[in-house]
Amino acid sequence: MTYVESVNWMRYRRQTGPLNLGTRLDEGFAMLATVFNNAMGGKAKFSDFMPDRGFGTEQKKATPQDLLALLQSVKG
Repeated sequence: MTYVESVNWMRYRRQTGPLNLGTRLDEGFAMLATVFNNAMGGKAKFSDFMPDRGFGTEQKKATPQDLLALLQSVKG
């Protein structure tokens, strides 16, 4: 892919949103739920209906000990 092609793809993505179908569906249903809620007199925001993917939050990094403990727990 050339630099010009990558710039065109970035421009397309900025205009149309993510390329991932699951993310696009999540956003579409969240928008629909927000509009419906507000039409019925609710005060919901778009973000109220979006799944929490852990972005912007501090996530604990897994250690090798965590992996070993997980494997031992399912050893059964």
